[in-house]
Amino acid sequence: MSKATQNQTAATMRFEFDSKPHGEGGFGQVIRGRDMYLERDIAVKVLNPLLIQFGESERERFRREARTLARLSHPNIPSVYDVVFGPDQFLIICQFVEGDNLRRILEKHGAADLVQVQLWFRQIASALDHAHTLGIVHRDIKPENIIVTPDLTSAYLVDWGIALSAEEASRLTSGQWIGTPGYMSPEQQGGEEIDGRSDLYSLGVTLYEALAGKPIPQGQYTELSLLNPAIPPAVDELVQSCLRPKETRLESARTFVTRLTTAFQPTRPLSEVLAHGRLHEIALALRELSPEEFKRLPDGQRALVFVKLDDLVNSDDPNLNYATAEFLELLVIRGILLGKAQYAEIVGPAITRGFETEFEGRVGRSRLREAIEEAAASAQGDVFGVLASEFLAFVERTDVEEKPGWLLHEIRETLHALLANPSCKENAIELAEALRRVNRAQRARSKGGETE
Repeated sequence: MSKATQNQTAATMRFEFDSKPHGEGGFGQVIRGRDMYLERDIAVKVLNPLLIQFGESERERFRREARTLARLSHPNIPSVYDVVFGPDQFLIICQFVEGDNLRRILEKHGAADLVQVQLWFRQIASALDHAHTLGIVHRDIKPENIIVTPDLTSAYLVDWGIALSAEEASRLTSGQWIGTPGYMSPEQQGGEEIDGRSDLYSLGVTLYEALAGKPIPQGQYTELSLLNPAIPPAVDELVQSCLRPKETRLESARTFVTRLTTAFQPTRPLSEVLAHGRLHEIALALRELSPEEFKRLPDGQRALVFVKLDDLVNSDDPNLNYATAEFLELLVIRGILLGKAQYAEIVGPAITRGFETEFEGRVGRSRLREAIEEAAASAQGDVFGVLASEFLAFVERTDVEEKPGWLLHEIRETLHALLANPSCKENAIELAEALRRVNRAQRARSKGGETE
């Protein structure tokens, strides 16, 4: 028995594979599996098309490339555990990352939250910086290749594939270059030699889409800060620096991390920002405050914040929808130590936009709903009473039997948080009845066979 055949037999004994693909990669299928020896979940990249298209000398080059990929060691790059070669098999065994890709997140929720985007793209850019120092170019940065963990705190760059020359790429892909139209740099589309700057072009395109909820308009760059005034103009400057011609493009992924970080840092005191600042500056300054600090603001400054909130809530400008939701998300947490009247100005509009308002065909904003749930668990006294009353009013005016299952789940989670709060006294009976109503609607939906 040849060594290759022995390796293949050992792999068959060691690994168990799901019968259906978990996803598609640039050069083959991705299958979820299990390493029976080490008792851990794995992702298996099946690159069998390479065996059909290439001879033994070229396969050896792929083995070398696979070993190079195995050198990648970064918290936001799935680890390569093993490579299996056989007469009719070429597998790369990787760490399995639980989560959803950015494409599906955007399709479900629309434009991503600013804080989350900053976190995810700092991690992805850091991963690219590590790869580029090893001379490895990803070649296919796009939302499908960014996996976000269920807790939304970590992002992984996946599908590193195998580096190919232009000639090899042409043979494998019937003349089409490796990459994805709409995300490839001009030099990549032209079949020219590429380096890490090509990845930065694709990263900029992907960052724009994450914040806008849609791709860059073809032939015309629409500024993110116009689509959502809560986005700092410095983010537009960063994206545009990624889209420049190769010679003048942003020089490194490390610089990308630095500029993305500073774009979201306040640069002026709150008093000056409230008097003369733009909306994104006010949001950045408020994000730095705790509920205690927000309560201690001078009366005039806090009143000015509420005037700006009132302007946003009552604006007819659709371009302010996302910014209003971002502003409410900040205040629904930072306002939990305020008085009853002031908190009512926050929580009513927050519930409306979190659970009822449509954002480009999608109901509500997930981060705002999470903030409301967090406030429901921590609010006390009169503020809790305001929140509970406003949420009860929302449930009462809602035809829960007609709502999708995912929204019923999120309504139920907030009701759970309200009922579990030690401050829940006067509203307990009404909240419990609202919860029963939601539960009945969910049970009826389950019996009807609906899955979401």
